[in-house]
Amino acid sequence: MRLWQASAILVTGWMHVAVGSEPAVVTTDLQRLLDDGHCPGCNLVGADLSGMRLMSTDLSGSDLRGATLRKTVLFRANLAGADLRDANLEKASMGRINLSGANLSNLDLSGARLTHAELRNARLSGSDLSNSKLDHTDLRGADLTGAALTGASLRHAKLDNATLNAADMSGADLRELDLRWISGIRYANLKQARLDQSRLDGLNLSSVLFDEASMPKTSLSAANLSGGSMVGVNLRRADLTQANLEGVDLRGAQITGAILRGAILNSSNLEQALIGGDLIGADFSNGRLTGADLSGANLKDARFRNADLRRANLSSCNLYAADFTGASLQLANFEQANLRKAVFTGAQVTGAAFGESIGDMTVPN
Repeated sequence: MRLWQASAILVTGWMHVAVGSEPAVVTTDLQRLLDDGHCPGCNLVGADLSGMRLMSTDLSGSDLRGATLRKTVLFRANLAGADLRDANLEKASMGRINLSGANLSNLDLSGARLTHAELRNARLSGSDLSNSKLDHTDLRGADLTGAALTGASLRHAKLDNATLNAADMSGADLRELDLRWISGIRYANLKQARLDQSRLDGLNLSSVLFDEASMPKTSLSAANLSGGSMVGVNLRRADLTQANLEGVDLRGAQITGAILRGAILNSSNLEQALIGGDLIGADFSNGRLTGADLSGANLKDARFRNADLRRANLSSCNLYAADFTGASLQLANFEQANLRKAVFTGAQVTGAAFGESIGDMTVPN
């Protein structure tokens, strides 16, 4: 008796057949799989393959809609181009599986172990990949629109040309990834995600949620982060050169040692934020920086026009030629700051501390 025939014991002999599928065809193709160990292009709609050992099996292009693959061993199996919609893959072993071009839309893959898997150009929109292991997985060109990736691990994954619009990646591990070439990530949820040392330069990240995310040393130069939320985010030593942070909620953010040269932060909310580093030419106009700590930062040529800096700490800052026109500076601390050529036209400075500051500027009454 062949191994595949022996495995037939695991098949119930009865299967649900979807509308439009011929039971005889499904039965014939299932027998072909059991006899030959391979069945590319087969009709296996609704087939019960639970617990079978299909290691290195060729099922490319097969129709597996509604099939049951619970606890099936699919290590190194080839399911490229297969249709797996509504399939049950609970606890299936899928290490190094080839699912390139496969249709996995709206599939429950929560907790799946897909390390080193091939998912290039796979359709995963709306699928549940929460707490899955996708380390070293090839997801280039994959469609993950609206997918759930909460708590998933994607260390060393390849995501070039992948679409992640509206995906939920809260708590996901995306450390040290190069995400510069993804197709889209707008409206995604990256709350509490780990993005340490990842590269997101030049991306359109508008309306993305980064609340409490870990992003130290992350590169976001020229990225569009406008309209998003970064409450409590860790951006220590991040590169935000010429980034657009217009209207971003950065309350309580940690931005010490960061590079914000030429960044746009107008209308942003930086209340109680801890900010420091290279902020030359940064634009904070109309921003809310109440109680923000910018002590020691290099803010040469920075713009704070009409910004709210009440109780802000700007001590020991380099504010050479900074523009505070119309700003609210009540109770702000400018002790030992360099205020040469700084502009305070129309600023409100009641209770502000300028003791031992350096400069020839004129403080308004």
